[in-house]
Amino acid sequence: MRRFWLLAIAAAGVSTASLARAEAETAEIRIEADMAFLADDARSGREAGSKGYDAAARFAVTRMKAIGLTPADSKNWRQKVRLRAAVRDAAAAKFVLRDGETQSELVHLEDYIIGQNFDPGTFDATAPVVYVGYGVTAPEEGIDDYAGVDASGKFVVLFDGAPPVLKGDKHAYYSSGRVKYATAAARGAIGVIGLQTAADAARIPWARLAAGIGRARMATIGDDGRAEVTAPSIVAGATMSPAGAGKLFAGEKMDFAALQAGEAAGKGAPAGFEFRKTVRLAGASHLSDRKSANVIGIIQGSDPVLKDEVVLLTAHLDHIGLSRSSKPGEDAIHNGALDNASGVAVMLEAARMFQQSGVRPRRSVAFVALTGEEKGLLGSDYLARHPAFGGRRVVSNVNLDMPIATYPFTDVVAFGAERSSLGPVVAAAARSMGVALAQDPIPEENLFIRSDHYSFVQQGIPSVFLVPGWANGGEKAYGDFLKNHYHKPSDDMSLPIDYEALARFADLNYRIARTLADAPTAPTWNSGDFFGMKFAK
Repeated sequence: MRRFWLLAIAAAGVSTASLARAEAETAEIRIEADMAFLADDARSGREAGSKGYDAAARFAVTRMKAIGLTPADSKNWRQKVRLRAAVRDAAAAKFVLRDGETQSELVHLEDYIIGQNFDPGTFDATAPVVYVGYGVTAPEEGIDDYAGVDASGKFVVLFDGAPPVLKGDKHAYYSSGRVKYATAAARGAIGVIGLQTAADAARIPWARLAAGIGRARMATIGDDGRAEVTAPSIVAGATMSPAGAGKLFAGEKMDFAALQAGEAAGKGAPAGFEFRKTVRLAGASHLSDRKSANVIGIIQGSDPVLKDEVVLLTAHLDHIGLSRSSKPGEDAIHNGALDNASGVAVMLEAARMFQQSGVRPRRSVAFVALTGEEKGLLGSDYLARHPAFGGRRVVSNVNLDMPIATYPFTDVVAFGAERSSLGPVVAAAARSMGVALAQDPIPEENLFIRSDHYSFVQQGIPSVFLVPGWANGGEKAYGDFLKNHYHKPSDDMSLPIDYEALARFADLNYRIARTLADAPTAPTWNSGDFFGMKFAK
């Protein structure tokens, strides 16, 4: 049976009968089989808008049908998402420093990486430059990195991250690139030049950033036919290497090496200042429009009132596609087995557990395989802004993203659980399985704002994102995956994946979603929570 199932899903056309027969197998085998199809070389890395992604989406529809889900709006399994892709023309990049009568040109990929633009795909701008620390304005904390400088009509130079006095949720929020771009635009800037902190440079070496030069940046397309971007008035941008930043800051008020060292020592970023130099930034991108989709299946709620509320389970279906920097003979396919074929397989297993229970949930429960997470949470952002649940209201989100299950986990980290009434629900579900609930072991990574649940948070919806914890070998497993396999072709089915652990993880997420679906009241934000106050409607 297991061999038959694996052969069946490897076929281009996956029959519902084959999928239904596989329902007799164990959860471990179902999860492995789903992952095997999604992470197969034939999917070519499932980049949003690609044929490989479309094949994965067809598979998700077929699996949802076999499980017994129905389309959210009674006829369409897919929410169409139009995307615009921008791929840099490396030869068009220009970064010219002008200091009085002297000018010098920086070297692309050594000193900087040029940004990408939509509508139009080209830019060429010359402007004065101002340094603005982290580029953060947090009035409630008395922080304004723009104090004393005029950014109007200028390039702003800023560090990644946020002031060290900001902790936890506030640090995560103000570290967001979208927030920084919106702030820069509000101050009248026309361009953003990013600086790596020493910590970022150690975590993501420059060579790795430069290797992604051929990767497409994407944006959703609005009804007006234009790309939907956070700050359309920001027309130019670049990211500096330490060497390039040294040249940019040479002869200015502060030396970059000293600036970066001070930031690394916890001193934060000093007050902003004007540069003597002006900068010319020019670049071009090859633009193409693509079609993709979120795949949505639903279980109709049984309660005549609560059925119009939706508990939403999400997992991103896309990965990053093919490598543009692989040498001849090297594996160029980013299969994305753990990121995030595993999350989709776990979500499908949770859906099956709902159906197998024989008891319909009181609220409706939707299961969504999302597009465009790897391009900036695009599919979830689109769904959060354009709900596709037949007029039903989403009241909570349980997100599944990259469960690193290469060991028998004994604890989990639940990002966002402490912010709302979801917290006790998660704790009780974990306790019922003998699983400990652990604190975020890496708050500096700002994971709460980096996966699809955050799109729903921004619409005021209490959300949670679980991952296996660091106990019982988890810390070593996480470190090994991040260093050796994350966003690399080696994230494939040859990894030592613990399918029993994934089956337990599916059970845990099912228990959480089941409790939320049957609870008498919808989840609420905790009083005084930063994100609740920022986004609740």
